[in-house]
Order: sequence, then C-alpha cells, then structure tokens
Amino acid sequence: MQTFEEGDYATFSMAYKGIDYEFGLRWVCVAGTAALIGAVLFLRPKPMPPPKNATVFGCYTASLGPPIILTEDGMKILQSGFPRIGFHLERHKNGIALTAEVRIAAKPIGGRYVYNIVQPGKGLYLYFFKIIDGRRYGVLDERELSQFTMLSTDGIYLSYKKTSGTSC
Repeated sequence: MQTFEEGDYATFSMAYKGIDYEFGLRWVCVAGTAALIGAVLFLRPKPMPPPKNATVFGCYTASLGPPIILTEDGMKILQSGFPRIGFHLERHKNGIALTAEVRIAAKPIGGRYVYNIVQPGKGLYLYFFKIIDGRRYGVLDERELSQFTMLSTDGIYLSYKKTSGTSC
C-alpha cells in the first residue's frame, strides 16, 4: 500500500481548471438551430399553384336548385334577376374549392332552392368532391373537378354535377 506525505497531498488537492467547453458548445447549438430552421424554410417543397378557372368551365345542375354556368366571365346562376358573380379556384388541405367572390345562400322555397346574395360577407367555398364506396371525399386532382356542393340555409347539401351544355 502506498502512502502519501504532506507535500504530496497538496499536489492532489489543487483544483482542476480544465478547458471551457461551454462557450464553444453554445455556439455549436446556435449554429445548428439556425441551420435547421434555414433548411426547413428554404428546402421545403413549393406549394402547388391554384388550378386555372378554365378547368371547371361548363354547366352544372342539381335536382333541387337552379343550374349554374361557369365561364371566363364569372358564375351565372340561372335564376331570374340573379347577377353574374366572380369566382376563382383555391387549394385547401381537404380539397379544391370553387370560391364565389360574394356570399351567396340557397334558401328553400316551395320544395326548391332559390339563391340570394347575403350581406355582409366575403365569399363562399363550394367544395369539389368525389364519391368512393358511398363516401364523399374532397378532390385534390384537377382532372376530377366534375361536381361540387352548396350548403343551403337549412343544412341540406345541394350536389351540382357537370352536365352537357344543353341542360343549361
């Protein structure tokens, strides 16, 4: 067994100063965080642009509502005295929406639905859909834009389907 003398003990009791790693590690963490944020912001995929309005031009009919014609001039609801209104298409996470540029509402009158413009309001989303195995899903593919829904004031969804031009 080895013993230490008093002079040897003083050598071992001296504090270890070491290397200051804290300053260097702090900057490594800051640089790593900045690099991660930069990668997320600049390397993520670009969002798809909204579909062109021309992809939905045509005549749409519903069994309980007036026909709707979509053209480059706007949306025309074939109802006496209803003005032509603007529209555009938007991509949402649950599907592509036909956005009327004024707020419209379908009200039940005499077993059918009649449209009117609601003030104030900023527009209305009419979602395109497809049916798979009896369930309704939002449409994300521009090639499948053939029918959309309009929610009426009494909670009934009016399903508009694209038809031949003779129906309008």
